[in-house]
Amino acid sequence: MSHITEDCLKIIINELQYDLSSLYSCILVNRHWCRIAIPILWKNPSSLKGFSPSKLHNMIIFLLPKSSKKFLSDNIPELSLTEISDNKPLFNYISFFTQISPDLISGVSKALIYDDNKEYNNNVGERYKKYILNQEIYKLFINNCKGLKLFYWDTSHPLFKYQGATTCFSQLCTLKINLIFVTIGNLFDMIQICQNIKHLEVTNCNKNIEGLVDFINIQRNLQSLCIDFLAKEKLHFSIFRPLNDIIMKKASTLKKFTVRPFIRLLSPKILTSLINLQHLEIISDADFTLILGGSTMEVWDEYLSIASFPNLQYLEIYFNTDLFFTKDYMLIEKSNGNILEINIRREKLHDPIYTKILIITISKCCPKIKKLTINIEPENFEDLKEIFLNCTQLEMMSLSLDSEEHNGDKLLEIILDYSPETLREYSFFKKENSIFTTKGLEKFFENWKKSKSPLIFNIINDYYSNEENFTDNNKIIKKYFDEGVIKEYNIYNIYNIYI
Repeated sequence: MSHITEDCLKIIINELQYDLSSLYSCILVNRHWCRIAIPILWKNPSSLKGFSPSKLHNMIIFLLPKSSKKFLSDNIPELSLTEISDNKPLFNYISFFTQISPDLISGVSKALIYDDNKEYNNNVGERYKKYILNQEIYKLFINNCKGLKLFYWDTSHPLFKYQGATTCFSQLCTLKINLIFVTIGNLFDMIQICQNIKHLEVTNCNKNIEGLVDFINIQRNLQSLCIDFLAKEKLHFSIFRPLNDIIMKKASTLKKFTVRPFIRLLSPKILTSLINLQHLEIISDADFTLILGGSTMEVWDEYLSIASFPNLQYLEIYFNTDLFFTKDYMLIEKSNGNILEINIRREKLHDPIYTKILIITISKCCPKIKKLTINIEPENFEDLKEIFLNCTQLEMMSLSLDSEEHNGDKLLEIILDYSPETLREYSFFKKENSIFTTKGLEKFFENWKKSKSPLIFNIINDYYSNEENFTDNNKIIKKYFDEGVIKEYNIYNIYNIYI
C-alpha cells in the first residue's frame, strides 16, 4: 500500500465517501492518507455523525478573520469569542465543503448566542444579532469554499457580493431557492455567476417571478426543476404566463419536473413539451378557490391523453382535493415499459372503475416496475392478481384502503397466493378501523413462513375504532417478528404513536 501513487489512492479513498467509519480509519493510517481523506470526509459537514456540534461551531468561529471577530464582539457583547479554543485546526475544513445548508448557519448562530435555558426572543435587537452573525459566517464560507456543488439559498444576505463569491458558486449544480427571502436584485447577481445549474428547486413561488424567469432562462443545461407555489391570497393564472413560457423553452433538457401544490397556476401545455422526462411529480393538496383563471381539470386530462413520456421511470400524482385527473393512467400506457416506480394517491375518492383501469394498465405496461403505491377498493382486490402475475420484478407495494368495508383478509390471501418472489415489502394505509382481523393476520404469517423469505410489513391507520383488535394485531406482528417471519415493521396511527 505504501507504493500506491497519490492519484490512485485518491480514487480508492473517494469510493469510501459514504462509509464514514472506513474514512475515519484511513485518516489514522498516516499523514499522507490523512491529507487525502480529510477533504473527502468534510465534503458534507452534515454527514459527520457523532461529531460534536459544539466542536464544529467552535471550529467555524475560530476560522473567522480578526475583522469579523472584532465586529461581532463590538455588536454582540454576550458573544464570548475569547472562550473559543486557541488550538488551531490542522486543516481549513471549510475549504472542503461542497454544500452549505441553512441549518448549519442557524445552528452556529443559535449555539453561540442562545443557551438551553434562554428562549429566543424575536424582537428587533435579537433579529439584528442573528442577522450580523449569519452575515459573518456566510462571508467566511463564501471566501473559503472553492467549489460548492449544492446550496440552499433562503437568506436575504447579498451573498453574491461577498468576496470570493465567483469562485465559491461558479461550480454550483444544485440550487434550492426560497423566494420569501431572495429578491430580484439577488437573483440578478446570481445570474452573473451561476449559469450551469442542473437541479433547481424553487419554494414559495408567488407573484414576483421576473427574476426567476430570467435565471431559468440563462441556465445552459437545466435537467431538474421543482416549482413549489405559495398562495396566501387569490392569484391569477395570467401572472405566471412568463414562467410557463420559460419552462416550455427549457423543456427539452428537463429529465425531472415537479409542481406543487397549485398545479392550475401552470398550463397543461407544458406536458406536451417535456419530451425527455424521466421523473414527473404533480402534487395538489391546496385550495383551488385561491386560483383565478387557468385550465380546468378536464383540459388537464385532455393534455394528459396526448402527452407522451417514453423515457418515464418515476410517476407521482397526488390529490387531496375534490378535483383530480381521470386519465393519468394514459401516461403509463405511453411510457414504453420503462417505469420503475408509480405513486398515485387520491384522497376523498371511491372509484373502483378508475382503479380497475389503472391496475390493468400497470399490469400490461410496467414489466420493470419495482415500487407501487396506489389506492385500492375491495372491488379491485381480484384485479391485483394481474399485477402480481405480470410485474415480476416488483419489490415494494403500498396500498391505501379508503373503503369502510373490512375485506382486508381477502387481500392477504391474494398476496400470499399470487405475489412474485421479489415482493417482500408491504405497507397498508386505512383511514378508519383496523385493516385485518386477528385471525386473518395469523393465518397469513403462518402460511408465509412455510415458503417465503422474511418480509417488511407496515400498517398505518388514521384512527382505531377497535382498540382490542389493534392490540391483538400488534401482538401477532411482534410474535412473527421474533420468529423471523418479519424482518422489519411499523404500526402507527395518525398521532404517530409507534408500536
